[in-house]
Parts: sequence; structure tokens; C-alpha cells
Amino acid sequence: RSHRLSSSSAPGRLAPRRAPPLVPPRTLTLRRAGAADGESGERAAETGTERAATSSSSDKAWEVAWERRGRMWTAADKWHAHGVSGGVFTVLGGGLLLGWAGQALRGGGTPAEALEGTEVAVTVLSLALATVCAVTGLPLGRSRGWRKVELSARSLAFQVVLTWQALRLLPGGFGLEGLDPLLLPASVLPFVWQALTSTYILTQTTDDKRSAIAIFLGVSLFGLQIFPLAVAAGGEGGLAAVAQLRPGLTTVWLHSLVGLVWLLNWSTLGASMRARKVVDDVSYRSAFLLRPGAFWLLLFAADVAHYVPFASIGDYFSSCAGALV
Repeated sequence: RSHRLSSSSAPGRLAPRRAPPLVPPRTLTLRRAGAADGESGERAAETGTERAATSSSSDKAWEVAWERRGRMWTAADKWHAHGVSGGVFTVLGGGLLLGWAGQALRGGGTPAEALEGTEVAVTVLSLALATVCAVTGLPLGRSRGWRKVELSARSLAFQVVLTWQALRLLPGGFGLEGLDPLLLPASVLPFVWQALTSTYILTQTTDDKRSAIAIFLGVSLFGLQIFPLAVAAGGEGGLAAVAQLRPGLTTVWLHSLVGLVWLLNWSTLGASMRARKVVDDVSYRSAFLLRPGAFWLLLFAADVAHYVPFASIGDYFSSCAGALV
């Protein structure tokens, strides 16, 4: 006993360590699995929180937009011609596009050159309202600086070309046949203008670059519709040859053009709302550029599948989207 006491109390000597308790391998495995499940649960919870935050942010953005909607209804808009014409066109033109999409999916519809009565009237009225909206938007930009004026003027340039081409496809061509040789050079000008504007925004401003790139890419898609028609109209036989050799193509083009007019006005509205801090850049890209653009592409695809103006995808590309009949 005295030996044990002296050994334990001697200075500089450490008491022997106790060995850790043995844990069966199965218990270790279960503990590790539980820890992994806990980490997975935490990650899932974090992901869910991020998604909820994103959804909440989007909802909040639109709540703010609704609260600030009065900024879009201004006394500077004389007789509210810009707001009223734009609003009516959005509903009327949107209904027209949805109707055409339904016809394509159901397997019905009337060729563009054979349209008559109500459908022609609604189409012309829609285009007229869109043009009024574009023209009356010019004076509104003066109080908001040269960039707002430039946006309105650039939109009007595209509006004129799109409306010109759409009217040309309706029965009778609205007496525009004699201007067909001018259609291609006139169609080039808005795209050159857009390229210069996009270059300026990307290199000389602090604007959101993603929105600027999205706009430029979207406008490039406009060219896939505008240029083939402009080339075909100035070619041998003109649009009459297109209707004869590729039945259904003029109908696809008409629907596509009205869709582009709708996209143009909708995206311009979104740009104005963004400038007035009614919507942010994320909501602008999603609600005014990407989703409407996807609908236009789906309408074009549905029309092509229904009217079959091209024998194959290869025929589409080899004919330059119908430009080379």
C-alpha cells in the first residue's frame, strides 16, 4: 500500500491512461450514417431555404411592382393614348396568338392568303394599336433623358418593319407590293441600330450586362424571321411564288411577325418599368424577355409542324428559312 501511494504521489510521474472503451464496428457505422444523414438534412434544409428565399424575392418584386404601378400611368401621356393602346394591344394581340397556337395544336387554321372577315380585321386592328403605342411613346422619353428617347425610336423602327411585313402577307398585300425591293435594306437598319446600342451599353454603361446580352440575342432571333421574308419578297416571283411553292409558309410568317410585334411591345414595356424602378433586372429578364420569347418559339414550332412548309430540318436550313424558294 505504501508503495502504491508513493508511486502515485511522486512528483513528475503521470498516472497511467485509461484505454478508451471499445465500440463495436456496427455502432461506428451507424453513428457515421447518422452524421451523414444529419449533414444531408442540413444541406436539404439550406437548399429549401434558398428556394423559398428566391420565391419570396420574386413574389416581393411583383408586390413592389403592383404598388408602384401608378408610375406607368402619367399625365405626360396625353389622353393616355400610349397606355391605353398598349394595354388593349397586349390583350387583343395575345388572344390572337393564343388562338393561332390552339389552331395549330388542333390541326385547324386558315392560310394567310385566304384570311377574311373578322380575323383580318382583328389582325389589322392589333397591328394598328401596336403602332399607335410605339408612336405615342416617343414624346414620353423627353423628360427621362436621351436614352429613353433612343429606346422608343429604336422600338418604332422595328415596329415599322414588322408591321410592313405583316400587312404585306395579308390578302391583297395592302398595296405594298411595289415597295418589295426596299424591304430588305429597310429591314437591315434596325439591326445595325440595335448592334450599336448594345455595344454602347456593354462598353460604356453600368447597366446590367446580362439583360443587355439577352436583348441582343432576342433581337437576333427577330432576324431569323425578318430577313428570309425580305429576301423572298425581293426575289423572282416575290411572295406569290412563296405561297405557291411552299404552301403554309406565309401563314407561319404572319403568325410569327404578329408574335414579334407583341414581344417588341412587351419587352419595351418591361424596359420602361425597369427604368422607373417598378421591376428589377431579374423580373425584367424572366417576365419580359425569356418566357415570352420561349412562347414565340413554341408557336413557331407548332405552326411549322402543322402547316409543314419545309420537307425537313435540312430543307429549312438549305433554303435559308424559306428565303430561297
